[in-house]
This record gives sequence, C-alpha cells and structure tokens, in this order.
Amino acid sequence: MRDTFANIGISVATNVALFTGLDLGQSIADTLSLWALPANVVAAVIATALGVALTVASRACGFNRTA
Repeated sequence: MRDTFANIGISVATNVALFTGLDLGQSIADTLSLWALPANVVAAVIATALGVALTVASRACGFNRTA
C-alpha cells in the first residue's frame, strides 16, 4: 500500500514539475523575446531537468525499493 501511495505522489509531483518547467521556460523565453522554436527548446530543457531531478531525488529517498 505504501508503494502505491509513493508512486501516485511521484506521478503527481512529476506532472507538477513538468508543467512548472514549461511555464518557467515560456516565461524566460517571453522575457528574452525568443521566437517559437527557441522558446519551446528552453521550456523543454527546464521541464526535463526538473523531471530528472525529481526522479533522482525519489530514488535517493528509496521510493523505488521493493520489499
């Protein structure tokens, strides 16, 4: 049961991190007046970095261990 809640929590947190990264990247791109392709690249890089960081943190906390 603990693993189920941990997986649900990680899924929710990953989605929040990805959308936050996309919003942050879009905000940076708008501030720098970038056109569509660089704006999407910046947003994608930030979103991916947040997702990877969250995955690494969850593994470091031991959420992926089996009983």
